Amino acid sequence: MREHSRPKVLIVGAFPPPGRKIFGGIITSCNALLESSFSERFELILVDSTQISNPPPRIAVRAYIAAKRLVTFIKKVVFLRPAVVLLFASLGGSILEKGVMAWIARFAGVPVLFFARGAQLIETAAGSRFHRAWILASLRGASHFLCQGPTWQRFATEVIGLPLSHAPIVPNWTATNRLLAIGEQRTARAPGHVTQMLFLGWMEKEKGIFELLQACRELAVTHEFHLVIAGRGQAEKDARVFIDHSNLAHRVRFAGWVHGEALERLMAESDVLVLPSWAEGLPNAMIEAMAAGLAVVVSAVGNVPDVVTNNVEALLVAPRQAEQLQQAIQRLLDDRNMRQQLACRGHAFVRQRYSVEPAIERLSSVIEAAIAARTTLPSKVDEA
Repeated sequence: MREHSRPKVLIVGAFPPPGRKIFGGIITSCNALLESSFSERFELILVDSTQISNPPPRIAVRAYIAAKRLVTFIKKVVFLRPAVVLLFASLGGSILEKGVMAWIARFAGVPVLFFARGAQLIETAAGSRFHRAWILASLRGASHFLCQGPTWQRFATEVIGLPLSHAPIVPNWTATNRLLAIGEQRTARAPGHVTQMLFLGWMEKEKGIFELLQACRELAVTHEFHLVIAGRGQAEKDARVFIDHSNLAHRVRFAGWVHGEALERLMAESDVLVLPSWAEGLPNAMIEAMAAGLAVVVSAVGNVPDVVTNNVEALLVAPRQAEQLQQAIQRLLDDRNMRQQLACRGHAFVRQRYSVEPAIERLSSVIEAAIAARTTLPSKVDEA
């Protein structure tokens, strides 16, 4: 390596080619990473691991694609010699695939930073000995486990068995400057303004879409509001039937997947984000909405209650509780001042803790420390 060359970082994450309409939290994080100063600090080697379609293809197709991707990964590790590997992973097969990659990189003497998303991983590991065994076998190939919050850090140290120094908390970096600008420019709504709520994400029952619709059905009797559902998923058909049967069609609009400028416009138009998921890690949508100046109602799951305080930065509700969700939404519909104060506190909170460059600085320092601590002994690949 030349004296002034940048360290090579091999990233396996969400880097779909232009035109492919694939959405998700990891894509948002990876896009923000590429647009930050990160690429000025390191020479990036990218491997795209997004699905080829939404919903995902059959398991045989996914297995074939994963095998091809694994070959690509091995070639890049062997011939490009990265200084460190950064693996983004979600659930299920993604954990297994990235776990194999982690062990390959470890065999080659390359430090591996594993960044898992989705609190279902923690729940799955606690569910049975079988699931715990394959999850731990996958994760223990990594030298470091990047944690979105204290819940993940406890999982990394107490379950995976990593030392605390190898389980650093790295905040989400999705409070972009563009979203923060929307929050800063937000003005008080005019009298008579009808509150617009936003649901952003996969339209699955586990995301709490039906609890939200049940709450809206009850609130529609006494309150004016609009709801925009931004996302797609397997529950969409049933959600549309529920809306028709509940006479909510004039209050609910389906926007499909939105991103980029369309998402920014939708954030600017909306007042409240409702995210009633049954399980989460630390949802990007929550951080993005706070940055854009929306008041947030979110389930107290995963890292959420470790990060935000009820009635301060957001309203926290128990998952799967439509009545409690209804009460929280009603508070914001009834009290415009409370809604504005909640939004202002949330915006200030994420500006300080989740804006892009401070988080990238943290991630970069972890990578640099991992490179510095890399063993000087020759790897198996070097010996071959």
